[in-house]
Amino acid sequence: MNGMRCRVSVESLENGFEVEVPDMERMKKEMAAAKKKPGSPEPYIGDMTKKYAAKSVKEVIKLVTSALQGMPENDYDAAFEEASK
Repeated sequence: MNGMRCRVSVESLENGFEVEVPDMERMKKEMAAAKKKPGSPEPYIGDMTKKYAAKSVKEVIKLVTSALQGMPENDYDAAFEEASK
């Protein structure tokens, strides 16, 4: 899932917030299934999300932080090093 583009969205509602984060588990499953079928295109990951309701900013931050921690980081150090040369 190198170079993936994931979106985190927070919408303010009358009674709280709606938080939309990438569904990393679903992405991993669908990518693995696509790899098992030779010649099949990679699945579109843009709509693989989970939506949550939150009552406070503190809850929003907790949901977003958890989602970001679940994203792959294994190539970030090397890619950053290369890009900053």
